[in-house]
Amino acid sequence: MKYRTDIACSLGLLAGTTFGSGIAFLFGWQAYQALTSVTVFGIAGIIITIAVFRLLHRKSLSASNSR
Repeated sequence: MKYRTDIACSLGLLAGTTFGSGIAFLFGWQAYQALTSVTVFGIAGIIITIAVFRLLHRKSLSASNSR
């Protein structure tokens, strides 16, 4: 499987914004609070997913080098 940053960014943004939207819904936030929640969790999702993809890529490289 290829590890690409564009895939990581899109998956992280999708997961983060969905999570942020759910949090905003549960707390009953309106307009600016909901928008802020979705933005913050979207950015956090991108950062976390890129970090995870890089970690997986590093592990797959070390596994292929040991063979």
